[in-house]
Amino acid sequence: MADGGWVVWCDFGGVLTDPIDGVMRRFVRTVGVPLDAVLAAFDTVAARYGLTTLGPLERGLVSVAEWGEQVADALGPDHTPRADLREFGELWYADREFNTALYDQLVARSSASVRLGLLTNSVREWEPHRARLMPDSAVFAAAVRSHEIGLCKPEEAIYRHAEQTLGVDPSRCVLIDDTPVNCTAARALGWHAVHHQSNEATLAELDQILGRHPDSGVVAATEHHGDVAGGVPDGA
Repeated sequence: MADGGWVVWCDFGGVLTDPIDGVMRRFVRTVGVPLDAVLAAFDTVAARYGLTTLGPLERGLVSVAEWGEQVADALGPDHTPRADLREFGELWYADREFNTALYDQLVARSSASVRLGLLTNSVREWEPHRARLMPDSAVFAAAVRSHEIGLCKPEEAIYRHAEQTLGVDPSRCVLIDDTPVNCTAARALGWHAVHHQSNEATLAELDQILGRHPDSGVVAATEHHGDVAGGVPDGA
């Protein structure tokens, strides 16, 4: 594979937005159904496709409207949602916040030798909401979206697809993701990975990875951009 420099592949939900656990809490509060019942209904519907949770949506196998009807049916008469689950995208992205602090710091670290990429388990109907949140998607050299290719993290194939998209060796790929299993899968394939839990820790670990390799230019870049932790709030 051609030497395409470094690529920092960033997840979207939970990394470039507020944490997913908070998003889920808002969602169940809005629909008025207990969390365990919601998750069970997600899995009931997903099982029909041989998948779990949001798998059918993330692989582009079903529309949000169809999926929402199926989830409402799976909830049964004991858990009638207060909101229309056919509008899942609007519900899921209501009051969503973009992690501008992390985004800006990642952009500051990008260069000819360190490109940014988006690697996300995504849903077709979510894209307008994501576009509304994102200041400038052009900062990403490539965007690999699960629903467009029918592959999801942590499957090996989506990581290999990402490598091929930008012509980069796995040893030059860094994944930033809030889901541990996705990070574990990336490392098993020769990638570096940062489990995102706070902006400060993520940037420090990213700089440590890239700083071990002079060709990344990150050591010099951080000297110009100041203290990694300075001005970066804890949390996504």
